[in-house]
Formats: sequence, C-alpha cells, structure tokens
Amino acid sequence: MKDLELAKQVYHGGQYTFVLVRAGQVAATGTRDGIGELLEVVARRGASLRGASLADKIVGKAVAMIAVYAGITEIYTPLVSEPAEQVLREFGIALAADRRVPLIRNKRNDGLCPMEQLTLPLTNPTAAVAALQEFVAAKRQRVPT
Repeated sequence: MKDLELAKQVYHGGQYTFVLVRAGQVAATGTRDGIGELLEVVARRGASLRGASLADKIVGKAVAMIAVYAGITEIYTPLVSEPAEQVLREFGIALAADRRVPLIRNKRNDGLCPMEQLTLPLTNPTAAVAALQEFVAAKRQRVPT
C-alpha cells in the first residue's frame, strides 16, 4: 500500500486530525485541533519526515507551509484552501482534496482562520514555520491551565 493510501486509511479509521506515514509505517498521528501538534511533531522528528505523506483534517496555507518545511511529498485532505493549493503546487507536493475553498474560516465562521491570516503574506516556509511557532507559543502563554 502506498504511503498516502495508508495515511488516508488510518485518518478515516480513527479520531485523528492528522496522520503522517513514511516508508509504509505510521510515523505520527494527531488528535488536537489546530496546528500546534503538527508543529510539535515536525520540530521533534525533523529530517526523518522527509518524503512522508500527510492526511490532515484541514489544509490551509499554514499546514501547506509546514509540509514544505518538513519535506512532505504528498497530502490528502477533506478541505483545502486555494492559497494552500497554490503553495503545494509551487513546491511540487501532490495533493488529493475532497473540497476546495477560497480561504479557511475560523471556528465561529465570522472571519479568517488566524493561521491562514498569519501565513497569507508569507512566501518562505522557514519564516512561516517560525511565525506559526511564535503564535502558538504566545497563545499557550495566554491560556490558563
């Protein structure tokens, strides 16, 4: 079974927000909403994710930039934004998506997703990942535990 097929199968078979597969093995899964967990996995696993396939709940430009940064080669998602699709095409990452939308909306559906908004003007994946990490870290500091 190809990596993307396995990632998609595991994603649909569980309560995952994302599934990463490399060389026929599930490399990582996520269960939390948002991109924080994906950022953590990419930071922890580094170069070992190069060539991996990703199945992700929602692929906006933020996830697309993380994928480029991590060296992911193919992605499946039920929902992709046009800016994400453009980034993936530009960097040669294969995409299979069930639905395309102009932009990813926030959870209240009254504006843009903050991650989409943050990354829209960014073109460098390394800079985008750094900005996303800063945003997530700042958000965690503001949220009482």
